[in-house]
Amino acid sequence: MSNGGNVADFHGLPTLTIVDRALSVLGPKLVGTVDGLAEETYYAIDRFQLSFYRNMTIHLFISEALIAVSLYTKVKQGGGKKAEQIPESMLMEQVTFLSQLTRGEFIFRTGQGLQHNFEEALQRLVRDEVLEVTEAEGEGRMIGISQIERDTGREHFDFYCFLLWPFMDAAWLGAASLLCLVPPPGSSTVRIDVKRMQGLAQKFGRTLYHQGDLSYFEVINTEAIKNVYSRFQEEGIICVSGTGAKAGPTMQIADDWMPQRDGESGSLQARGRLWELIDRISQHRREGKGRRDTATVSTRVLQLANDLNISLFQEVAGVSSGESPSQFRKSQKRRSKL
Repeated sequence: MSNGGNVADFHGLPTLTIVDRALSVLGPKLVGTVDGLAEETYYAIDRFQLSFYRNMTIHLFISEALIAVSLYTKVKQGGGKKAEQIPESMLMEQVTFLSQLTRGEFIFRTGQGLQHNFEEALQRLVRDEVLEVTEAEGEGRMIGISQIERDTGREHFDFYCFLLWPFMDAAWLGAASLLCLVPPPGSSTVRIDVKRMQGLAQKFGRTLYHQGDLSYFEVINTEAIKNVYSRFQEEGIICVSGTGAKAGPTMQIADDWMPQRDGESGSLQARGRLWELIDRISQHRREGKGRRDTATVSTRVLQLANDLNISLFQEVAGVSSGESPSQFRKSQKRRSKL
């Protein structure tokens, strides 16, 4: 293939035959069918195992996927073909952000630099009639989905997006889970055991998945959360210390990334550097019937983080009075006003 990978020779075979061969390789334990429908419909039985096959090939399409997901920030807003176009400079800015966010996950082509890889991938997408480049007066080159791609239901564009969307969910979950690390009002505890925090992040993710705020259940695993936290540690968003200690390493949010609480209610606020990062990652995430980027979502996520935050620090502080999380929250508010 043009991207450097090797594929089996399916030349001349109908799509149904190719799909049947692929399903025979995957086996009945990974992919199942739904009975009683008008046409044969498949579903994932084991998402974790299937994600392994995806991750084995994603490096071949990573540059195209970065461009597609970056353009998706405009596409998801709707408004027609022209409204969904993006200036090339802005597209490059988004691709740079995503490449930095995911650089620990993928193998990028080296030697030529990000700008060169971006231009080559964009040329391939235009050549394959997935995207098109137009000139706009006063704005320069504009990038958008081609009319041919639109007429075929965005089949190729969505394929590239689907490759990267699970990693967007993982990064968003990791960033949003850090809200649970904000010390409650009046708390003297700052550092939290890393393993304890990873377990809380998984609980946070499971809740959000079943409430429709996460699209991919496979991101709720220890390795995915570890990778995101390692990336945030490199960026100075969190501080991890005591890696050689017997009790295990602990973590906390860096001072300049620490979110603020409301002075009266003590609740977490949707502002500050961490929230801006959470919001920017969210712009690249998949939307659907069960998920929208709205104030309702942000309010629900903040409330859940606040509740888990209270429970976490209550547990760490060793509260022995038998207070419930709501009682503990009230007592913390009283202490903060003293």
